[in-house]
Amino acid sequence: MKHIPALIPAALLMALAAQTGVPQWLGAHPWWSTQVIVIGAPAGLLLAALAALAGLAAGPRIALFSLIAAGAFATASWGKAEFAASYAESVLAGRLWFLGWIGTAAGVAALLAALVSLAYPGRARA
Repeated sequence: MKHIPALIPAALLMALAAQTGVPQWLGAHPWWSTQVIVIGAPAGLLLAALAALAGLAAGPRIALFSLIAAGAFATASWGKAEFAASYAESVLAGRLWFLGWIGTAAGVAALLAALVSLAYPGRARA
């Protein structure tokens, strides 16, 4: 498959982010900061592969995946703030914090795959 070369570096970068604690540094809960990447990154890589197979050009894919990552990060940040303000009693805020981080990992993984695909001229852009 032609889109595999772009997916591999993106997957490795996401694994590196999980191992170095990037999500926790950016505001994910320490308890599940690795788990959000384990769940979100494969979903994002699948999304990137499907978008490439559908023939979506690199520019629109980068814009779409950037919006997904930014929107999910905003959701996670809002959920974290509301969860802390409720003294850990708002279940909805806690879920938005967690799910927002999964969406952020998915969006970033897809964005990385789209950006890496620019380095593979003449191949299908994943």
